[in-house]
Amino acid sequence: MTQRQHPPARQAAAAGFKHLGDRLQRWALAPVVAVMCSPALAALPTMPTPGTDMNGATCAAGDWMCAMSAYFKAGMAILGLVLVALGFLYVVGGALSKWREYTAGRAQIADLKEYFIMGMILTVFLVILVTYAFQVIGQT
Repeated sequence: MTQRQHPPARQAAAAGFKHLGDRLQRWALAPVVAVMCSPALAALPTMPTPGTDMNGATCAAGDWMCAMSAYFKAGMAILGLVLVALGFLYVVGGALSKWREYTAGRAQIADLKEYFIMGMILTVFLVILVTYAFQVIGQT
């Protein structure tokens, strides 16, 4: 069986419709390209500085050295809090593992008491160190 051939006029009409489809696609894409090429006219807020600088002075508008000092001080405060939180999590995790050893019979009650006492001392020591560091950099 042979394939049926379309007459040349029909093939030319199909090619014309294809060309028309390309034109329509370009015209439909033109507003999208125009919007994407236009500048964004948003009124962005200014970012406030976090507190005071390392000397305790309030930062003036446009003083980027003072702002960097304030950001550094805030970053150090956050780092101190993160380290205290990690220390607390390590102490709690160790206490749970020591409790598991005690309940399994691999550790004595004296080992468990010793770990709890040392964990409390370590946690209090970390909190005291970070509190002192906050006072030194003037955060509190």
